[in-house]
Amino acid sequence: MTSYIDELEAEKILKMGGAPVGKMELLDLEEYTIISFLRRWCDGDSLRDQLKKELVINLGYVEGNQTYESFKNLCEMIFTYGRRALIRHKTDCNCVGADESCFAQLILRASNNYKEDAILISLLLMPPHLSAETVSLAKKIGTSIKNLIDNDKINSKYNLN
Repeated sequence: MTSYIDELEAEKILKMGGAPVGKMELLDLEEYTIISFLRRWCDGDSLRDQLKKELVINLGYVEGNQTYESFKNLCEMIFTYGRRALIRHKTDCNCVGADESCFAQLILRASNNYKEDAILISLLLMPPHLSAETVSLAKKIGTSIKNLIDNDKINSKYNLN
């Protein structure tokens, strides 16, 4: 049986991970896209299927599927083995939560070759023995998102396909 203090601590952790740290409208396109993908992933199978379809259409069959699988694996790792539950805001919310920002920064740092930063961020989310795999997946995802933006497949925060 959990004590009242344990329940208060759990509620505090929940609030901290979801605490607003920014606004979607102020993010650069890469960070906006990463958080949008995360939110869509969390909203169920139909939006996951839509995300996969968009990646395949815009990146080609091989890279699109690889990117989707990397994103799927990263999310499954974080939601299964994460230090605590990752908190996210609703898909249409303009706030950026602390956990969402951390997730986006992991991918951005990894894909921009800031390996030490990416490892540190991964340690906030995951146990140490999963850090290398977490960073490797994050780098693949971030590189593909850069390709989407560079090839003008995503040219607006409000038009992700």
